[in-house]
Amino acid sequence: MSQALISCVLGIPEQDRQEAGRILYAAFQRKLQPLLGAPEPVQRILAVGLNLDMALGAYTGERLVGLAGLHLGSRHLFGMTLRHCVTELGPLRGLYTRVAFELFGAGRCPPDQVRIVALAVDAAQRGRGVGSQLLEAVFTLAEERRLQAVRLEVVDTNVGARQLYERMGFVPVRTYRFPFIRGWLGYSAAIEMRKMLP
Repeated sequence: MSQALISCVLGIPEQDRQEAGRILYAAFQRKLQPLLGAPEPVQRILAVGLNLDMALGAYTGERLVGLAGLHLGSRHLFGMTLRHCVTELGPLRGLYTRVAFELFGAGRCPPDQVRIVALAVDAAQRGRGVGSQLLEAVFTLAEERRLQAVRLEVVDTNVGARQLYERMGFVPVRTYRFPFIRGWLGYSAAIEMRKMLP
């Protein structure tokens, strides 16, 4: 397929909040659904809790087709509150969901780096270069801020994503193993990858 003509902007506008939540949920549904259950309330929680200023949005015209969620300094993409999770899902599942999203977005991010916590492309736009263009936009942002590296994590079973990251200059630096969750979530390790910047 030909590469999509897109523009990437830091800070997704408020009117695209629900679409950002939908794209993210669809991209990570295999991981999120076994953890959190029914898609509709989780997708709502996800959309409401996004820190939109911590996302690079990819647009074709005025349509959001993908995003890269960032962790920079002390801020990252996910900011859902316990109150909202409990309102949507009840006390126990709400608390569990809040903790799960905190872990999803958590991780050390040194001040001289930017971490990509989520890279998601609308299913209809996959294979058209949107992910590559989002990564290039992250590299540009990092260089403008004089950061030394871009880092991310990818699960061991997501071979296509890992191949994309390697083509874009990322190298594996550490592997975190979780053998007890393979049957439940479909993966047993997360690979930390890093791209050093000039």
